[in-house]
Amino acid sequence: MKHDWTIFHQEEVKADRRIPIPPEIHTQIGLDHEVHGHCVYWNYEQIANYLVLSQYPLRGSNYQDVERTKVFRADYGKSENGDIRIPGSLSTSVKSRYPEGTRVNYMAYQQMLDQDNPTVFILSNTQFQQLLPSDVKSSAANLDNNPKADLEESLMNLPAFLPSP
Repeated sequence: MKHDWTIFHQEEVKADRRIPIPPEIHTQIGLDHEVHGHCVYWNYEQIANYLVLSQYPLRGSNYQDVERTKVFRADYGKSENGDIRIPGSLSTSVKSRYPEGTRVNYMAYQQMLDQDNPTVFILSNTQFQQLLPSDVKSSAANLDNNPKADLEESLMNLPAFLPSP
């Protein structure tokens, strides 16, 4: 079954493991929690080694609950970017994929957003590039060397390139 990706945003990891979270994503998967305020829940998909953001912990056997974190500098449902921080409770090997300056990709298809507990993948550029067909990988490989390159724009004219999740 083929899915159409409806969310694709690329952001850069800032100092202190902070990542801008676009308002569209914050509105879709964020939660306006009574105690924690504006927040998202982090999950770790253990088979593919992906981080997944959601409103609540994911209960599948291949998901590891990580923690709920605050969305800084944003009001839920408003149009300004906020920031989220990669949880310190993740293993060092997972956190090491997201050093300052690394570009990350928020990705979701409509079925992910339509669930009772909407989810969004957050992949490093390296993880994203591993999903590309081999003939595209070589042209995408130099994107890490050019931080101004826009991955989405580079891929606009390609046919469907991602496998069904």
